[in-house]
Amino acid sequence: MGMQDQARDRLEYSIVAPAAHSLHESRNADDFCPRFAEFTGQPVQQVVDQTVLNGAPKAVYLTGSIPLGMATHGSDVDIVVLVDGRDALVARDGAGITNTGQRLAFANENDLLRAGLFLNVMNGVTVEVSVAMTPVIKRIYQRLRAKGPEMNEVEIMTLGRISTGWLLYQSNDYLQRSGLNLPDPALDVYCSTRHFSYSLIYRLKAGRALELDDVAQALYLGRLSVEAAYLAYFASEGMSYLGAKWLAQVGHARGASERVRQHPLLKEGISLLFPAYGAGSEPAKYLQVAGEFLHAMRNLIERKTLFRIAFRTCPQIYPI
Repeated sequence: MGMQDQARDRLEYSIVAPAAHSLHESRNADDFCPRFAEFTGQPVQQVVDQTVLNGAPKAVYLTGSIPLGMATHGSDVDIVVLVDGRDALVARDGAGITNTGQRLAFANENDLLRAGLFLNVMNGVTVEVSVAMTPVIKRIYQRLRAKGPEMNEVEIMTLGRISTGWLLYQSNDYLQRSGLNLPDPALDVYCSTRHFSYSLIYRLKAGRALELDDVAQALYLGRLSVEAAYLAYFASEGMSYLGAKWLAQVGHARGASERVRQHPLLKEGISLLFPAYGAGSEPAKYLQVAGEFLHAMRNLIERKTLFRIAFRTCPQIYPI
């Protein structure tokens, strides 16, 4: 293949049509960085410099499916850059950036946590750079330790990704100087309790839907209750945000086989995520088994003292 053909093939890649790569095989930050530079043609620091000023104090994390062991040969590369404020952006609000199939920029002055979100296709790999503000993250953790905290999905996603990410580099001991405590378990306790509360609520509503002979709705809500119980478990394991591919943690993800061997219950609940609808379906029996699964998952989560205390002091989680 000639140089022109190779150039044309690169141009055909887009955010919705990426190339295959081997970055998902990385085992740690030291392994990922040279792979990334070789495949995309640019080191991570050079990519970040296109978004965040070179001299701005920062910490750079690889987050998402690669460090979680869930990535495939077509997965995006998710990078989160922690900075002190919006002034660290090279082009504030994405100014001067033309959105195309290979490059997108999003910014919202009303978003207190994220200064901007930038996607760029590099040699067929979609690289997402999210710029988050460290002072806001610290305030969120403080809020988590107050009574009755609430968090939105962007906050959960951003903090959850950082807490499970790989630190690629930081400038001048940035994390230590900022006083940011990322291993703080408050996020995991909050998310696990929140998810399990929803699992009970969904199961209750599923029963009411069945009383109204709305079988499809009953099965759907029952399925949601099972999914929420799984998410509560994974949050108790330090994975507060897994995204849409969460089921990989009992499938192809790194360490999934060992996790299922240790806790066979995780495999047993998979069929409950796909309830049959139509002739021969038994929704009442399905909801009964789903309820038993929730009970078993709660017992598994409550083996950890911190989560047992949180569950038993949460008014939405009734005693067992």
